[in-house]
Amino acid sequence: MSVRMPTTNNNRQALLDLQRTQEQLAVDSTRISTGNRINSPGDDPTGSALILDFTNSIQANTHFLQQATAADSMLQSASDAFTSIIGEVNNLQVLAQQGLSSANTPDGIAALAAQVQASRSNLLSLANTQSQGKYVFAGTQTTTVPFTDTAPPAGAVTYSGDSGTISLGVTPTTSVVTNVPGNTLFFGAGGQGSSTDLFQAVNDLYNGLSTNNAALVQTATTNLSGIMSNLYQQQATVGGRQSGLADLQTTISGVNLSLQGVQNSLQGTDYAQTISEYSNLNTVQSATLSTMAKNNNNNLFNYLT
Repeated sequence: MSVRMPTTNNNRQALLDLQRTQEQLAVDSTRISTGNRINSPGDDPTGSALILDFTNSIQANTHFLQQATAADSMLQSASDAFTSIIGEVNNLQVLAQQGLSSANTPDGIAALAAQVQASRSNLLSLANTQSQGKYVFAGTQTTTVPFTDTAPPAGAVTYSGDSGTISLGVTPTTSVVTNVPGNTLFFGAGGQGSSTDLFQAVNDLYNGLSTNNAALVQTATTNLSGIMSNLYQQQATVGGRQSGLADLQTTISGVNLSLQGVQNSLQGTDYAQTISEYSNLNTVQSATLSTMAKNNNNNLFNYLT
């Protein structure tokens, strides 16, 4: 009678197989509990590298979206101020036309002058518009009050800002100017005191009405027309920047969604496949343990009768 004993090699191989099975069971268990197919670089080195690239791209795009949002906020503040400024200038043009009417009485002229003075105060307030604690029309001197009324009701208005522009990077190669310097907007191309100076036109209108000087009122009327053209041009420029930012934000958001989708497909656990594999591995583990137990019981005493 011969006795077949399990060899050391057989036992070693069985233990190695069992260890591999248990390691894969642990991996599958983690995938099921976390919902992630890749939980460490060793699970899939190539996939891990791709996921890292996608994560870095998404983070960079998210930063640019935040920059674009900040830029749009500043531009929107300027745009809102433009709407009010243009409204005030329209009102001043109406007052100027009324001031040129021969039907005006002294009391009527005085009332018109008072309205011009009120409009001037409103314009000064709009010129010092703030957004997020920064002065919108101060150039790069955003913490400095840009416009100061030195001698109301019709004195010079000084500008303490500068002509600088502020740019924010919204892509690796693209920046957007987020401000309109106040001197460009309110003094125009001719500069302070010229025919393109909005505050000078308002002062001329007030003085013309107050002194019943029709020629000065007419000068203010003519100048306000040209100033209005500059305001519309500046408003269109800001609107164009906002439109471009909106398109950019839509594009970047779409790219991020696509990247996130691909990343999720790489990272996410395929539950049906993983659960099936986990069940099969449990069966293999049970069978291996059972075989090892039977083999190890086949010692010499089992064959003695």
